[in-house]
Amino acid sequence: MKNYISSEYLKHKNTFAKKLVWLAPILTLCLNILAPMWYQQNSYNWWYVFLYPGCLTLLSILIIQRDNGKLKFRAILSLPVDLKKVWYAKIITCIIYIVLANTILMLCNVAGGFIIQHIFDIPMTISPMQALFGTLCIILASIWNIPLCLWFTKKVGVFATLILNVGMSFMLGTLGANTSFWFICPYSWVTRLMVPTLGILPNGESVTGSALSTPLPLVIMTICLSLLLLYTISKSTAKSFIKQEVL
Repeated sequence: MKNYISSEYLKHKNTFAKKLVWLAPILTLCLNILAPMWYQQNSYNWWYVFLYPGCLTLLSILIIQRDNGKLKFRAILSLPVDLKKVWYAKIITCIIYIVLANTILMLCNVAGGFIIQHIFDIPMTISPMQALFGTLCIILASIWNIPLCLWFTKKVGVFATLILNVGMSFMLGTLGANTSFWFICPYSWVTRLMVPTLGILPNGESVTGSALSTPLPLVIMTICLSLLLLYTISKSTAKSFIKQEVL
């Protein structure tokens, strides 16, 4: 499996996919640099509501289109490779990229908070520990979306995948997180988990009192459900990938 992942890494060397890993979080931070009082809070809110869904979707599209463009996987099919491992390697590569993107955002967010505190004497709104747990929740509650985006791109194309997935992430992520049914809507998991971890409501405001309280057991259950969904979608899309290519 290591060789398959290394192959995917080499395919995307010096491509826009790797640039997007640092470009997306840096852009998010720059958009909020003129509001030091709300820098940390707004950076995270803009990230997981607006830019991160687009980043994840676009990364998935770029990774699958590297083989699915004009070649239509002919280069892969001509080699003695395990197609299931090829598919899993694409999923793992995309997961590695989003982990790196979220880590960059987290480190820059915390560093920016420290700098603002020393220059403007504005207290940090998100502590390093909160940032760590919040970032882990963003990653773990959203990775189920990667194999889905890869499969969507292959089935319905680039434009439809980008509009559909980003649109659903924005609409259901914001609106669904405010309802009592958020737990059954995967697109609302990230936004809702930011309430107990980062203290940010779906509308971007700070949590006051017991607004949208989410107990720790429910947070853990959500993460476990996301991992289960990742496994299920990965297995089912891998089977679809193999059957379609063999046929």
